[in-house]
Amino acid sequence: MRVKFNIESLYKIFIFLLIAMYMLEATSIPNVNNSLFHDVIQYSALLVAIIYIVIRKYSNKELIRNSFLVLIGILCYVSSGFSGLLMTVLAIILMPNNYLEIILKMILKEETILFGIIVIFSLLGVLDMGGVKINKGSYITDGVSLGFTHPNMLAAQGTSIILLYLCLNKDKLKTRHYIVSLMCEILLFVLSKGRSSFFLGIFAIILIGMSKMNIIKKIILKFLPFAYWAILGALIFCMFIYARDNGTSAISGLINDGFFNGRIGLAYRSLLVYPITIFGKAIDTSIWNQYQYYSLDNGQVMVLLEYGIVGFLTYFYIIQTILKEVKKEEEVVWGIIIIVFMIWSMYEGTMYFIGKNFVFLFLGLNKNSMVVNLKKETSYEKSTIN
Repeated sequence: MRVKFNIESLYKIFIFLLIAMYMLEATSIPNVNNSLFHDVIQYSALLVAIIYIVIRKYSNKELIRNSFLVLIGILCYVSSGFSGLLMTVLAIILMPNNYLEIILKMILKEETILFGIIVIFSLLGVLDMGGVKINKGSYITDGVSLGFTHPNMLAAQGTSIILLYLCLNKDKLKTRHYIVSLMCEILLFVLSKGRSSFFLGIFAIILIGMSKMNIIKKIILKFLPFAYWAILGALIFCMFIYARDNGTSAISGLINDGFFNGRIGLAYRSLLVYPITIFGKAIDTSIWNQYQYYSLDNGQVMVLLEYGIVGFLTYFYIIQTILKEVKKEEEVVWGIIIIVFMIWSMYEGTMYFIGKNFVFLFLGLNKNSMVVNLKKETSYEKSTIN
């Protein structure tokens, strides 16, 4: 008897478990990150990835490159206790050839279904509705989380789904796609009062519509290779302005409170309080008792602190490779989405790993990049005695 097993299914299972785990982390379930159920999902995903790696065939070049990246992910995980980099690297290097659109469609379906389930459970009282007073710097407003950890998480998760929807329909976008996307963004804002997600979502929708103009398309594609440098430069500049007077001047107040809702100041303080290590370190929030407030929501600083210098450089390399590949393929819609996520990472700390940022998978555009090449025969056949 011959049993035919498609090993690409293992990659699907791995991604399915990852998305399920990160969606679970986004819910209002108390201490879910430390629960047995969470650990079962995480280690099941790792087990599936290991099985997939073992039965795959690699060239020597692929083996060396992938082993090096996985080793970095493991060292950062051991040092800090955070698995985000390891999971992101595995999701990238294990993706089968010509599999990007397939896996993005699967993620869209899974996230949409789980998003709906979480919201329904909150309406039924199973999960917390999460009515929260939100400090917006110059005013305080009310938002609901509908089963998520925070109203901002509701807005972020919903906007991420909308952007993925636009990505997958990039070649057939009609007026109805834009209208539906805009209506969903407005609804999310009304419920959550999440400004960052709302403005960036609207910005992405408008820019995608404008990208049909050749001049706009050319400008975006030319800017892509320098986009991450620009984001990092803007972040350093803003922190420098804040550091000059500890946020007391009008200009630093405008930048920190007006544009970033206090995130620049918190990121700057975090760099003063926490050490920058080689492979990262867990953040001890008890240090912040003197401030009576803690919220490090700057993704770039979080990567540097939680994954260290090596982890940050790895993320930088991955993102730069994606930007160059997207420009090469002239995928302007995807380029816009990447830029939006990079800007978003200055506002939300959850945007720097695969669970909340699907753009890392865009490396699947390149058959010869960090993505492993699969042979046309992608099945694993095992003979057994009848």
